[in-house]
Amino acid sequence: MLLERINSAWLKNPPDAIPAALEDCFHERMVIQGPGFQTLGEGGREACARSYADFMRNAAVSDCSLSEPVIHLAGDSAIAVYTWRMTYEMKGQQSTESGRDVFAFTRSEGRWLAFWRAMLPD
Repeated sequence: MLLERINSAWLKNPPDAIPAALEDCFHERMVIQGPGFQTLGEGGREACARSYADFMRNAAVSDCSLSEPVIHLAGDSAIAVYTWRMTYEMKGQQSTESGRDVFAFTRSEGRWLAFWRAMLPD
């Protein structure tokens, strides 16, 4: 499943390998939005893939749990929603956060691609 590939790419790869692992998962117009729907990753596939690598360069994740996604499918579009909980250290400060991720996918030329993600912290 594409969502498993996306999460595995940033959780299991070294930061320099993350963009290449995500490149064929993202639509060329991929966008990531964070709290308050503030745009965090804009500039398409490459910029959004780099944003995952940048996070992992700056954060040491010690624990991350993701729930099974709920997927809503309509033709060539899909929405996936799941909860997450993560503990990480950044700049000497340990944080534990939780929330939901919402991904929008489209089927293009026979394959699924993510084109929008919203991170919604609790």
